[in-house]
Amino acid sequence: MTDADDARPLRSSRELGALEFCPDFPARAARHEAWWRRETPDGRPLLLGFANRDPGRPITRRLELRDDPDAWLDAKLRDAAQLAPAADALPHLRVDLGACALPGLMGLPREFGSDTAWTPSFINDDWSNLPDFRLNRACALWRTLDALLNRAAAAARGRCLVATPNLGGASDILLHLRGATEICLDVMDQPEKIIAACAALIPAYREASRFLHETVYRRHAGLIHWHLIWSETPYVIAECDLSYSVGPEDWEKVCRPDVARQARLAPRCIFHLDGAGSTRHIEALLRIPEIHAIQFTPGAGAPSALPWLDLFRRIQQAGRSLLIFAPIDEAEELTRALDPAGLALQLEGARDPDHLRTVCEKISAGKTP
Repeated sequence: MTDADDARPLRSSRELGALEFCPDFPARAARHEAWWRRETPDGRPLLLGFANRDPGRPITRRLELRDDPDAWLDAKLRDAAQLAPAADALPHLRVDLGACALPGLMGLPREFGSDTAWTPSFINDDWSNLPDFRLNRACALWRTLDALLNRAAAAARGRCLVATPNLGGASDILLHLRGATEICLDVMDQPEKIIAACAALIPAYREASRFLHETVYRRHAGLIHWHLIWSETPYVIAECDLSYSVGPEDWEKVCRPDVARQARLAPRCIFHLDGAGSTRHIEALLRIPEIHAIQFTPGAGAPSALPWLDLFRRIQQAGRSLLIFAPIDEAEELTRALDPAGLALQLEGARDPDHLRTVCEKISAGKTP
């Protein structure tokens, strides 16, 4: 069952047509749609990723420019032109506010570093100072989002797509607001506080998500989320990094209701599976029918995806699409080991555009026996 309010239409690939930065966009969009259906038109996986054409000009998240929308847009447009896409990658302008941005859109304190952002923890031990979780459209970060999103959507029309910020899953937001150690203790001692707060966050998430969609749609641009997957149907990225720190029984009690609730916010859902510790819950995740795809990131300090081949096969056998963030040098082995239907590889660490193109062409030509 999908939340009807979030099942609204998007700009279709047919409406958008060829884009300046992606002349074959309708064909690429069709391959992304095939990925959702666990199909492959030509026997190869979906190949995503970008290579920097000018390493002398590093490409960052541009968080330091967030309060100067014109300078931010200029840098983002230069970034989009400077990045060489892989075979199926979609050029875009991403409105990035850092991970778990939703609390900042409620007016809660938000701190920014040179290339990261976070919300300081403040919820006390008895949770008596829990905020009401209402969006604050007068707060500074909301005004920033409004300015950046409108500029990006207007500039993207006819040129590329708009990628939305990471609003954050409910339990992950609470992890930030309460603190990692504290919330793990709460999972054992007062799980009802977490369960109730997760449910209370959903209306704000839904409202912010609706704003993202409607703003981009109104500017006649196309929208993708921060995993950079296209869909003709609205989708959500569900996440629960708290699962890394809890066992199966606590996951069923505290995390599962939150994940299932997130997954029902749109007709399609990708679950963000981050790090080795979260993989213990894969069977439980695969029992949630509203999850249509799993995205896997090996996690900090363990960049290789190859140790997880059995996990990937289990996901594919369960009838889910699979998106793997992996070093580019592992792409050929992953292609050989896994069913290419419903498989997408986000290729990381390309040395230059020639390296990226060579790997994609080799896989596309079927030269990975």
